Amino acid sequence: MHNIILISIMIVSFVCGSADKNSIDTKQKTDKNIINDSPKTNLELNDNQTVIPASAKMEFAFGRNYKTYEPSQADIELAEKLLMECFNKEVSGTYNPFFGRKLDQYNRQFVPAEMEGGDKLIWINCFIYADVDPVKKWKTDILYVADGGNAFFNLKVNLTRGTYYGLMVNGMP
Repeated sequence: MHNIILISIMIVSFVCGSADKNSIDTKQKTDKNIINDSPKTNLELNDNQTVIPASAKMEFAFGRNYKTYEPSQADIELAEKLLMECFNKEVSGTYNPFFGRKLDQYNRQFVPAEMEGGDKLIWINCFIYADVDPVKKWKTDILYVADGGNAFFNLKVNLTRGTYYGLMVNGMP
């Protein structure tokens, strides 16, 4: 009788353990599908670029009285040009917060907003690591980090005026 109980427990454990494994595998496959999904857009974006609509709580980036808008291809190209100008200016200065980093190493999240006066702004969030767990959904979710060194930085570009400002490089390593 004792052997029958032990065998029954082993069979139940095996069956339950297999069911959990399948549900974990299914969840991982589902997560991978979500991770690879980019927001639907008509823009021609590079693999290291995504556009994410501004949420209602982005006063830190845009102040008050902004609304989201859908950027054009020209808007993204101008934002990329201004990002490059900013990066190149910083690396050529006497103090280089990006020491050793190259702009093409960074992924970019473009978050567009239109201000009450009509100026079009894009907050550009840049980071290097895209394959670690907290960052894997970077194509759809805005990434917020504390510290992380120069692997993370962001700035704002004013497309209407053709300017950049508000560069913030995270804490140094």
